[in-house]
Amino acid sequence: MSSRMHVIYIPGLGDSRVNQRFNGQRILVSSWRFWGVRPHVFQMNWSDNEAFAPKLERLLKLIDSLSKQAPVGLVAASAGASAALNAWAARPQAIVGVVCIAGKINNPSTIGNSYQQKNPAFWESAQLSAKSLASLSARDRKRLLSIYGMADELVPARDSKVSGAYNRQVKTMGHAIIIATQLAYGAPRFLRFLKSQQIS
Repeated sequence: MSSRMHVIYIPGLGDSRVNQRFNGQRILVSSWRFWGVRPHVFQMNWSDNEAFAPKLERLLKLIDSLSKQAPVGLVAASAGASAALNAWAARPQAIVGVVCIAGKINNPSTIGNSYQQKNPAFWESAQLSAKSLASLSARDRKRLLSIYGMADELVPARDSKVSGAYNRQVKTMGHAIIIATQLAYGAPRFLRFLKSQQIS
């Protein structure tokens, strides 16, 4: 098995734009290869009418395939954090660690009606992620890094903090800016975190 870790990035809502060739998130994620990992972007396509279950199944198939080659880590932003936690609960032995950036992890009841209607799969994922989070052991939670900003108009810190995990506040404000700066400048640090989980 190769030692070069696979890192799957799961974007948040509006991820249909990530498929564009010159999308900023895709370009930033592809640059992670310079830090010694093999990056992949997995689109949930949150806003289509497909239920969450088949989306999760495709993500799990990718994890199963990649984990046969090398360790697998997950990095997820915003709504993608719920999918990452659900995948981790389903494949705890195949995923070495998870990083959430401005992740909507807690308090699914605060998701507005418009978000629920436009992104029904996200609503399903958010409901399920509460159970997934509860299933994590104390040791599992040490393999979770949750990064959040000083002020986030969409996902406040209380929605990102996880008891028993590594919670880190960055000196950035604004949901989109927090995500963008972490994908660009925070990557070396959180990729080191994921790599360290291979030997923990």
